Amino acid sequence: MSARLALAALLAAACSAEAPPAPAPDADAIPVPDLAGVDPDVVAAIETAIAAVRAETGAESGADAWGRLGNRYFVHDFLPEAERCFARAEELDPGRVAWTYRRALCSIDANPAEAAQHLERALAQLDDHAPAHENYAHVLTRLGRDAEAVEHYRRASALDPRSAQAETGLGRLALARGDFAAARTHLEEALRRDARHGEAHSALAQACLALGDEPGAREHAALSRTLPQASRREDVYATPSVAPAGARARTRFGRQLERQQRPAEAAEQYRIALRGNPDYYAARVSLAALLARQGQRDEAVELLREAQRRTPESAQVRRDLERLLEGGTLEPGGDD
Repeated sequence: MSARLALAALLAAACSAEAPPAPAPDADAIPVPDLAGVDPDVVAAIETAIAAVRAETGAESGADAWGRLGNRYFVHDFLPEAERCFARAEELDPGRVAWTYRRALCSIDANPAEAAQHLERALAQLDDHAPAHENYAHVLTRLGRDAEAVEHYRRASALDPRSAQAETGLGRLALARGDFAAARTHLEEALRRDARHGEAHSALAQACLALGDEPGAREHAALSRTLPQASRREDVYATPSVAPAGARARTRFGRQLERQQRPAEAAEQYRIALRGNPDYYAARVSLAALLARQGQRDEAVELLREAQRRTPESAQVRRDLERLLEGGTLEPGGDD
């Protein structure tokens, strides 16, 4: 056999051989997101948490360090990285349900089937926690398992009769299956629990229209436009206790302080957020709304005028400023 034929035979054998399997991902590899353009305060907090993971060697302390890094990523919405950290923490300490639960929340939008598996495990320890049932019902709905979702929304509603979320979920499911009378009943109950629940008003407008109640539909549609469409659910297992870092986290913390009736501390968090990032409008409008409620409307107006000078093209700033100048109230929406 000539040298050329021998080489060809060797190449053919190499090509026909089965490729070696790709190496499995290293469970101990620390995930690091792209931090370009991220608030330096946030970057410093992440670097501190990463250093703590590298310093720990024991299983229990290692689980805590991985969980704390996951918490830091979670509050700053680096969800793929947070999920990997929580997975490692759960592997090291399977009994710590917070890691399992937050792992589910990381994948609830990107991979609902995976989130459902994590929530099933978490519910073994959180059967009396209404938000866990609500999150599981939400995931089940996305997976087309509506009958199961109904059962979990009912469980959540019974566990927390003051919260509107579960009844809103039941109302939406009734809407989807065309049971408009049942939808109306659930959504009216949601609004009895929380008259400012924007999602319930929006869904009830649809139910009223389907039932021929056009005045009711117009009323609830109009109300829904004045309220945030993403209501925030208090959930201790979804709220890691981490020191706030960066404008977004400080704004979220400020709103949490407001809900706890601690307005002075909330205002300070908003001001710190604005010192770090003057263009972060969620902090600015939150502070303006708080000051307006306290009767300090001139300072609130000046805050929004400053936002208008910084971003003259913003229609949201213009609408909020007009509302404030007309004597109305501000309704800060999401954190972004």
